[in-house]
Amino acid sequence: MKTLVEYAKGLGTDSPERPLIEMFATSSDVMSAIPFDGLTGAVYEGFRQAALPTVGFRGINEPSTSGTGVLSPFQESSYIVDHDLDVDRAIVDRYGETRRAREETMAMAAAGRLWIDTFLKGDNTSNPRVFDGLQRRSRLFSRTIVNNAASGGGPLSLLKLDQAIANTNSPTHIIADFATMPLFIQAARTQSLTGFVLQTWDEIGKPKMSYAGLPILWGYQKDDHSAMLPFNEVASGGGSPVTTSIYVVSFRDGGLKGIQLRPMAFKDMGLLENGITYRTHLSWDVGLVDEHKYSLTRLSSITNATIVA
Repeated sequence: MKTLVEYAKGLGTDSPERPLIEMFATSSDVMSAIPFDGLTGAVYEGFRQAALPTVGFRGINEPSTSGTGVLSPFQESSYIVDHDLDVDRAIVDRYGETRRAREETMAMAAAGRLWIDTFLKGDNTSNPRVFDGLQRRSRLFSRTIVNNAASGGGPLSLLKLDQAIANTNSPTHIIADFATMPLFIQAARTQSLTGFVLQTWDEIGKPKMSYAGLPILWGYQKDDHSAMLPFNEVASGGGSPVTTSIYVVSFRDGGLKGIQLRPMAFKDMGLLENGITYRTHLSWDVGLVDEHKYSLTRLSSITNATIVA
């Protein structure tokens, strides 16, 4: 398994696909972190642990215990992303290939946004062209924890976040909307919470934040696009749509991962017969697998208010 960033690096500097895949992979920190596994055949076939066997001690001359555990089979499908990145020839004539590259960069950012939106809130029952996202998957196996059961929700409770982390098998990341970053920074400055919410720096001096040893992924920096997890969800206790969710995930083989029938591919179609349009075609057959039933936990009903212990 590899992340898209790792896959792009393996293509070599002379690959025409590498910069486009890197644009897609770095469109959000979530996309950069999730690993992808290859898919053989039409569907991904896996097994989840459903029950453990009963094992016990025995006395002298007594028979041994026996029995087997229970595995629950499941299947996941991949779904097709196809898109033509079109640029008018007149734009290229006026501004050169650099402008075409910029147009393609914007298209890749939009494609990355589409994938992240589906990753979080995709619903195959309402749109059969997409896979189920984390919000829908969290309805199974007791994978949703309510942050505040009151009408309209309440401020993020670190105790509830601790419970969400404890409910996740081998957690690797926390996913929260960029708008919640100031709340975590404020918590890091609060003496009663200091030592639990930490801001550090990566190897190139870029600030990053973690909680309980887990890096927090914010999705996108401030830009013209809409928020990744906006405060527009209705809380568990009802009320106005003024809450958001935070997800604790386990990005790993045997946990939560992407699947792809083949790696993301691009084909430069050149100038089309109409003599007007330069076209690059994006193709990707992709899906999502939550192999362990506790590979993700949703913490819902969080308002935009000061974090509490």
